Amino acid sequence: MLTFLQRRRFWLELLLWFLLVIAIYAFTQWRGSQGSERLQTQLPPVLLVTSLTGQREEIRPQPHEILLLNYWAPDCPPCIAETPLFVRLQHWFGGKHFGIVGLAVPGSSSAAVQARVRQLGINYPVYLASDQSTAVAGGIVLTPTTLLVNENGRIVGRYVGAIALPVILWQLFWIWV
Repeated sequence: MLTFLQRRRFWLELLLWFLLVIAIYAFTQWRGSQGSERLQTQLPPVLLVTSLTGQREEIRPQPHEILLLNYWAPDCPPCIAETPLFVRLQHWFGGKHFGIVGLAVPGSSSAAVQARVRQLGINYPVYLASDQSTAVAGGIVLTPTTLLVNENGRIVGRYVGAIALPVILWQLFWIWV
């Protein structure tokens, strides 16, 4: 039988491990960036992009639509790793009130992007990002960078690095509630 001090130490160690895991998770998923006060908080009414066929297009977020903008590169391992998550989200929630748009960062070739779209079975629209559309994200320093935009066009989530499914579901839950 455990003595009182052994039980107390067990619970204290368990609590410390739990707090450590929570702290690591919070740091990796909700970290801020330096200069975040200069980042845009509102999505512009029109995003200028280039289709994979080379035509200039405009993305106009629809009223009452939650939009997930994913800036990625076809040769980026974390981008490729998180793509099945976005494919699932689009399958589960995609429609009139939720959409995902993939934006390949400047410097990505159309052929490489098209090959990745086919390889990964991407079921949401993918475009080549312009300088204007990358400026919305505060400039793309690392890929992947993902913006979550609420139904009013306000940027409510900015994630640099691969995203975990629970993080996005948690954010979507609070937007929809």
